[in-house]
Amino acid sequence: PHEFPYIVSLQYLNDQVKHFCGGSILSEKWVLTAGHCVDNYNNDSVVVAGAHSISNPDEFEQRRTPLRIIIHEGYGGTVKPHDLALIEVSEPFVFNKNVNSIPLTTKDHEYPSGQVTMSGWGLTITENTTGYTTPDKLMKLNFPILDAKTCHTNFTEPGMHETNFCAGKLEDSKSACMGDSGGPLVQKNSKGKLELLGITSWTWTPCGTIGKTTVFTNLSHYLKWISEKMNS
Repeated sequence: PHEFPYIVSLQYLNDQVKHFCGGSILSEKWVLTAGHCVDNYNNDSVVVAGAHSISNPDEFEQRRTPLRIIIHEGYGGTVKPHDLALIEVSEPFVFNKNVNSIPLTTKDHEYPSGQVTMSGWGLTITENTTGYTTPDKLMKLNFPILDAKTCHTNFTEPGMHETNFCAGKLEDSKSACMGDSGGPLVQKNSKGKLELLGITSWTWTPCGTIGKTTVFTNLSHYLKWISEKMNS
């Protein structure tokens, strides 16, 4: 538990399925998520930091209401490029070992490579059944980034853009699923410190389709936008 102090769960207040998206803490007041997570935003939702189990909140949780939501101006709704948004929370988070920020990638406009880790409360596929289950506890996946040529040549869906990258192995079924959207994709840099490389954006249905991967918003294209908005 609490292996990922920078992840938040975006939750509906008046709903049985509480969790709907993930997000990443960039500072005491700002959270980064996917544009499609907050596109039809209503006021009955809350940003939960320090979460582990959705059904059994513990004393480490910090719940905040959104004060302001800024969706990237280039995002056109549904599965489209520029799928990112910032949420300013009403009260600052109190940083400790369970709640903390993650630094953004230092790469600039480049397609990443290497091993990455995704975390989230998205649906999981149960072996030998057709159904999905909603995990109560935070899950993680480690997988490699797919090379740019394969990612951008094989997958020509309208949601694909040069500002996206793919991660996952084509031959296995590890992928994001509903509920993982907006969450963090991180990588250790040369100094061994974690950096936020991407936002979980979209995948094919059913989740885990062999020959497909998960598609992420590549934050190296948006560093200027993020810093401008956070300082606005």
